[in-house]
Amino acid sequence: MVSLSSIVSRLWRFRIAFITILFVLGAGIFDEHSALNIFLLTRNNHELQQNIAQFEQQYKEDSRALRLMDNSPEAVEKVARVKLFMKKANEDVYVVVNDSDE
Repeated sequence: MVSLSSIVSRLWRFRIAFITILFVLGAGIFDEHSALNIFLLTRNNHELQQNIAQFEQQYKEDSRALRLMDNSPEAVEKVARVKLFMKKANEDVYVVVNDSDE
């Protein structure tokens, strides 16, 4: 039969290894600056960088359309017809909705 004191004495020899493992786990997982937290922040940063690139592209397209509208009455009419569904007095406008995108 193995006594409790012999188990404790065997485990006591590995106390530095246990403390080191506990420290690495604590610093690697539970700390504010842990590797897990850094990984999550890096992933979030990557997603935000993609959003920034997307918004910059949209800004460029909108700026180009705005400059075109400042210089061309035809562009203003096109925007009014396409985006706002405006029509002239003597014409009919039909809007086709595609439900397969859902």
